[in-house]
Amino acid sequence: MKKILANFFRSVKEISLPLRMKLRKNASYKPLSGKKDGVVVSLTSFPARIGNVWVALDSLFRQDRVPDRIVLVLTEEEFPGGLSDLPESVLRFIPCGVEIVFLPFNLRCHNKYWWPFAFCPDATVITVDDDSEYRKDTVSRLLDISKKYPWAVCCNIAAVIDPGNFNTYSSWKKSSSPSAPGNLNVALGFAGVLYPPSVDRTPFLDRDLAMSLSSTADDLWLKAVELDREIPVARGDFFPKPVTIKSSQAVSLRKVNKGTENRNDIQWKALDGHFHLKEKVK
Repeated sequence: MKKILANFFRSVKEISLPLRMKLRKNASYKPLSGKKDGVVVSLTSFPARIGNVWVALDSLFRQDRVPDRIVLVLTEEEFPGGLSDLPESVLRFIPCGVEIVFLPFNLRCHNKYWWPFAFCPDATVITVDDDSEYRKDTVSRLLDISKKYPWAVCCNIAAVIDPGNFNTYSSWKKSSSPSAPGNLNVALGFAGVLYPPSVDRTPFLDRDLAMSLSSTADDLWLKAVELDREIPVARGDFFPKPVTIKSSQAVSLRKVNKGTENRNDIQWKALDGHFHLKEKVK
């Protein structure tokens, strides 16, 4: 019943989102603390979605546990004019503490974790996507899980590897029921993923390898490195999917990775071939 009600209210919020977007267009926010070793939430975006990314930012400021820093990771390739290429709906968050960084290279979906992993070594890093409005307990739920399992990557929703269909991503069931840290859980970034400072992030930063093996599936790249380095993943109690910004879905990696090209399976097989992942799943 809890899942049915949660999904019903999510549908209502999705329908009402355009109206709520209009009402929040000029909202004001309390400035972030900027604490360097606190909680950093990071996301990335690109030109086709930059006009709506403010909705995700707005929802991050409305968290019941507001992060210390919010970083929007963009690229010089896609925004050669820097801040002048960004809409006012995004720029208005800068005085509130949102940091906008421009990478000199473009790792696509991998941008969202690459910058905080490289430059925020003492922080708790949480990654989210740019096409969702996040529930107010997204951050606090992740912090609660991490408090229980401080050595593990923590997520709100996970895919669970099916050892019997190891190379078929579509056969892996999605789960948001609680699970102690284990190596079958694949943290799904769209619902928020937490990386504690206790986890060595250096192995994740191999740009060339990530792009050659898994250019459009950062979740799978991160999972492959986690398996290789024996980093477990924990998930929390039931958590409904975030509200999707429908107007941002014209360009979506989900369509590419799960569509006719089936890139998830292709990239997972490539990762398995390099890291010998099947031998590491117990």
